[in-house]
Amino acid sequence: MSEPTPQSVRCPRCEEPMRSAIVKTVIWQGDKLFVVEDIPAQVCGSCLEQYYDDSVTDALRRLTEDNFPAAEIKREEVVPFYSLTGRILTRVAPVDYEQY
Repeated sequence: MSEPTPQSVRCPRCEEPMRSAIVKTVIWQGDKLFVVEDIPAQVCGSCLEQYYDDSVTDALRRLTEDNFPAAEIKREEVVPFYSLTGRILTRVAPVDYEQY
């Protein structure tokens, strides 16, 4: 466990030091998926939780309330979707032969 510098912030979740970073997040609105990039955040070096200050949270809220305006799209990419239907294997519990 690394010691934080005096100015560093500790993660509210795990109490480890956090660092400043630029991140991206995804937001579902109905059945549409939106990716938002260039988000200033504090990121925990241990549990990887991301935290935003009030001004960033307000900007994300306004973008969502504005229904992600088409005029502000920076780029579009195809996003593949996968399903786990038919891929989930049922694990059989090991038999405890000592009970017999």
